Amino acid sequence: MKYQFRHRKILLPIAFAIICACTTKKSDEFKYNPKEIIDLGTVVTEDLPEKIWGKALMNQLGFEKNNEFDIREWEFKTKDGKVTGSNAYYTLFNHGGPHIDAPNHIDVGGGLDSYSIDNFIGPLKVFDVSKFSNGRTITKEIFQDKVIPGDVVLIFTGYSPPKSKDELPTTITLTYKASEYLAKLPIRAFGTDALSVASLTDTTSVVAETDIIRAAPIHHSFLSRGIPVYEQLFNIEQLLDKSNMIFCGVPINIKNGDGILVRPVAIVLK
Repeated sequence: MKYQFRHRKILLPIAFAIICACTTKKSDEFKYNPKEIIDLGTVVTEDLPEKIWGKALMNQLGFEKNNEFDIREWEFKTKDGKVTGSNAYYTLFNHGGPHIDAPNHIDVGGGLDSYSIDNFIGPLKVFDVSKFSNGRTITKEIFQDKVIPGDVVLIFTGYSPPKSKDELPTTITLTYKASEYLAKLPIRAFGTDALSVASLTDTTSVVAETDIIRAAPIHHSFLSRGIPVYEQLFNIEQLLDKSNMIFCGVPINIKNGDGILVRPVAIVLK
C-alpha cells in the first residue's frame, strides 16, 4: 500500500500539470471568426477608368488611355500530353478605380514604398456625408469626439460617375479645416467613395502659404504627413450601420509609385 501511495503522490501533480498545460494552450489559441467581411474594391476591367472618371474629364486632363490587358496564351507539350495556359502584361491607369495615393502624387514626399505596412491596417470609423452639398463642405464637427488617433476614417458621399460622354464629375469632400483636424490627430488613413478628395468645382479660396496647399488642400493635409488617401472605394454604404470594424487596404509595394489600384476590405468583428 505504501508503494502505491508514493506513486499516487507523484502522479497527481503530473496529471494536474498536464491539465493546466492543455487548458492554457486552448485559451491562448487565436480564433479568427469575423461577423462579416465587406469588399471595398471592384472588378478591374479595361474600361474601368472611364466608367469612374467619365470620358470628358479624362480627355480634359490628357488621360487618353484606359487599362490594357495583353494576354499571352501558351501551350507546353510533354511526353504525357500538353498543358495550356496564359501569362499577361497588365497596363493600368493607377488612379482609375479603387486606389491609394502616395505622397509623391502631389510631390510632397516619397512613393508607395515610403509607407509603413501598418499605415494600411487599423480600426475603422465610417461617416455618411451624402446629404452635404457638392464641394469642400464637410466640417470637422462631424468627426469631433468620434475619431481618435490611429483610426482609419472613411466617408460615404454617394458618388455617381458621369452618365454621358460630356458630363464632368462632382464630389463632396472635406473643408480644409476638417482635413487638417483629422491629419493632426493623426488618423491612420482616409478614404472616400468619391472620385477624389479634391473638389473640381469648389472655387472657394484656401488661405495658405504655398501653391500646392491652395491647389490641393485636402490631399496636402494627409499626404504631406504620410497619411494614405484611398479614393473611389466601393460598398462603403454597407458599413454605415456597423461598428467594431478593421480596415485592411495593403497595396503592392511599387518603388516610387504615386498610387496603385487596391482591393481593400472592412472586417466586421463580433
